[in-house]
Order: sequence, then C-alpha cells, then structure tokens
Amino acid sequence: MKPFVKAIAEALHDLADADNAFWMCKYMREKYPFLGVKKPERHEVFKALYKQYGSSEDWFEVSTQLFAMPEREFQYVAMDYVMKAKKSWDNRVPALCEQWIGQESWWDVVDNLAPKILGPYFLQFPAERDFWIQRWMDSGNLWLQRVCLVFSLGYKDKTDTVLLAKTIQALSSSKEFFIQKAIGWALRQYARTDAEWVLDFVENNALAPLSKREALKHL
Repeated sequence: MKPFVKAIAEALHDLADADNAFWMCKYMREKYPFLGVKKPERHEVFKALYKQYGSSEDWFEVSTQLFAMPEREFQYVAMDYVMKAKKSWDNRVPALCEQWIGQESWWDVVDNLAPKILGPYFLQFPAERDFWIQRWMDSGNLWLQRVCLVFSLGYKDKTDTVLLAKTIQALSSSKEFFIQKAIGWALRQYARTDAEWVLDFVENNALAPLSKREALKHL
C-alpha cells in the first residue's frame, strides 16, 4: 500500500461517524458503504496529506489502490487524486475511468469523472476524444453514454455543438431517467454560453419532456 493511501485510510477511519454513514448510505439508496466522513472534512484531510505524501507518488497506482477500497469516500478521494495529478496525465486516463464506471456505476462517480476528469483530458488530448466517445456510445451502458453527454459541461465556447447535437439525437429516445436528465443538463449548461442555439435545438428536435424541461429551466 502506497504511503498516501495508508495515511488517508487511517485518517478517514479516525473521522468515521456511524450516524453520518447511515444517512449517507440512505441517500445513495444503500448501494455503497460509507465511513460517514462529509465532504469538507474529507477535503481537509486530502489537502494536508497530499501536501505531505501525494505529489511525489504515482497517480495511477495511488488512485487504483484507493478506488478498490470498500467505503465510498475512498472512491471520491481516488477521483480527487486523479484531478490533482492533471499535469501527469497520460493515455491511461480514459481506460481507467471506463474501468471505474464499470465497477461502481452510479451518478456520483460518473458525474465527477465525466466533466472533471474526462472533459479536461479530452481538451488536453483532443485526438483521443472521438475514439472513446464512439466506444462509449456503442457500449449500450447507460453510465458510459451519460459520460458522452456531460463530459463537456465546463467547455463553454469550446463546446463542439456538432458532437453535442449528434450525441443528444442518438440518445433522445432513451427511456432511462439518467439519460433524459443528462440531455437536459447538457443543454441547460450550454445555454449559459449560447441560449439561442439551445432554444433552436429544443424547438427542432424531439426530446423527452424531462429533457426539455431541464434544458429550458433558466431560459
């Protein structure tokens, strides 16, 4: 076990709170165990220990060890660690994210990995984007398809509207709540950059009522 992993495991176990863990588990529909360490406390521990150990250790090995631990907080820390290591990213990032989504598919992991890791990664390595997006669209996995909808949430004027439109159109007939919601989220976010484009797209494409409602929420 890497020193950072050992140190943060000990620190988070010391902060464990059974009452918090109960309600955090309930919120996530009892899919995952929790220690009961809330986000502000977790971030404080991460910040202190990363400064002490983290920056000198291999991001891939550390994050892989963290993500394999049972409590959900460690999976959040694994993602935080990858984000922190942005300057050291290489072509292992998309495959690692795909693996994690396959292991622990739920919105909390997907909605961190997509816009906070894969989005910046594809800006840094644009030649890789189309291969992975096509792979995930073809997978039939709703969580990987959700990634394709929300990875560019932070792109603003760098958004590829051709790809965004193509992805939404391919998934617009889906009955999955998390796909319909993601379509609306992607459009609502891009409306902050180009409201006219979003209004025109919604007007001229068949979208589920949930997607349309979410897209137009602030327009």
